[in-house]
Amino acid sequence: MDFSEILTGLATAGAVAAIVGAGALKAAPGFARWATNKVATFFR
Repeated sequence: MDFSEILTGLATAGAVAAIVGAGALKAAPGFARWATNKVATFFR
């Protein structure tokens, strides 16, 4: 059996997951600030 296609797919999936994870970490502080403001204005 030839596993090269499977390994290539796994490597590509890992790279995509890393990029998405880095984007989520970069966006998290801004999103947390926005969510906190939304909740705070809800209780005013």
